Amino acid sequence: MRVPVDPATLDASGPPEFVAAIDNGDDFCVDEDVGFAYVTRHRANTLDRVPLAPRHGSEVRHLLGEPFDPVIVGPSSACWGREPGDEGRTLYVTTDGGTTAPPQGFVRNAALLRVELTHGIR
Repeated sequence: MRVPVDPATLDASGPPEFVAAIDNGDDFCVDEDVGFAYVTRHRANTLDRVPLAPRHGSEVRHLLGEPFDPVIVGPSSACWGREPGDEGRTLYVTTDGGTTAPPQGFVRNAALLRVELTHGIR
């Protein structure tokens, strides 16, 4: 969902709008230049690209974790890199190794992942 906001007051300026069908999102980073949010889905063990503009709701795309990838188990926080040019290109994702819902019955090591987004998947 998204809600329009008055830039002067930061109050809602309209009703919520359906954007995309996605559940279990934990954190996200927004790239307004290309119109997508990159969402960590902790229990689904995926990093997904979600459109910011209302479309058909089916345009969510798995970037990592589908099919299952043990490297991205329990993705939690997401943050753009801090170097010039990193926003929209370099995403850092922390994982907990699946402590909440361990896939295949065991917890992996927590990790900090550096995800490089190329122009083709942005």
